[in-house]
Amino acid sequence: MNNNLSRVKISDIAQRAGVSTGTVDRVIHNRGEVSKKTRDKVLRILEELNYQPDILASTLASKKVFRIAALIPEAGTTNLFWNAPLAGLQEAWREIKHFGVSLDTFFFKHDDVLSFEKQFDRIIGIEPDGLLVSPIFADQAKKRLFTLKDLDIPVVFINSNIEDQQNIAFVGQDTRQSGMVAARLLDYSLNSGESISIINFISETGGNHHILSREEGFRYYFEPTTSNRQINTTNIYTQEEQKIEEVLTKAIGTDSPRAITKGVFVTNSRVFKVANYLKKHNIQNVILIGYDLLECNIDYLRNNYIDFLISQNPWEQGYKSLMALFNSRIMKKEIVKNQFLPIDIITKENIDYYLNN
Repeated sequence: MNNNLSRVKISDIAQRAGVSTGTVDRVIHNRGEVSKKTRDKVLRILEELNYQPDILASTLASKKVFRIAALIPEAGTTNLFWNAPLAGLQEAWREIKHFGVSLDTFFFKHDDVLSFEKQFDRIIGIEPDGLLVSPIFADQAKKRLFTLKDLDIPVVFINSNIEDQQNIAFVGQDTRQSGMVAARLLDYSLNSGESISIINFISETGGNHHILSREEGFRYYFEPTTSNRQINTTNIYTQEEQKIEEVLTKAIGTDSPRAITKGVFVTNSRVFKVANYLKKHNIQNVILIGYDLLECNIDYLRNNYIDFLISQNPWEQGYKSLMALFNSRIMKKEIVKNQFLPIDIITKENIDYYLNN
């Protein structure tokens, strides 16, 4: 085997195979008619020499633009999380754009299924060379994935996963496993018999399967045990502050039947709303766990209203999802389908490390 890869040229392979450079090029790029005997001979020599094409040179020479589309939620005031994945996507694109890669980003409202459908259909209409999508509306995404498959458009899921689909990769957190981590943290933090409240901020239009997966993992943790903990779930469908206040008062307020609640698990980044409630009503000695390093969450963490934050590594999600598509589609590399990111547990003692790295 020739280990000096940079010196292996198409002309070298052609001479050794006794064919033209054009024939070798057609075999490498699977273009045109080549007899099986010649193809097998060239492929054998390619393998012997460990030939690897100069991807950058070939893409520049072809002058082809690889158009990548990304479909993610917009980062509104109620959904600040998506600023970080967008920044990761943009950084990855800056690193690979010289390969002739363009990135078109489409946004949908995270609580609006019609917005998701409209933008998805727009993307199908332009027929990109690859798609990154956060498929939080699973049913609507599945219907359109069949069309993408027919068009031979590879898909990478980011942040939210749908099992048993034809996507080439998923980049994000194992949501069920992260729910189990949260359960263990609360179980270790509470005394025997103290109850737990699960708070789900949910959209009535769907897009909640990642949230429900976290709750499923949380509850699964306690199933094999003889734990005498009562676990209550409260779903909050509204974004109106006064109504949120009323629901939280019934769920964890001191005047509610659940006043003995000492642990609260919020299944998404809106844990700051619960922290604000605890602060406003001077409710102490409640262990509160939620997700994501939003500035408002960090402030409550530093001031002891939130005890643990679980980081989803959102910047890495954006960066690695685009690189997964690039490596598969352009670099022709085999990639890992499920690229689970670490489940990082953040406290006020280690928050500065995560902010500075």
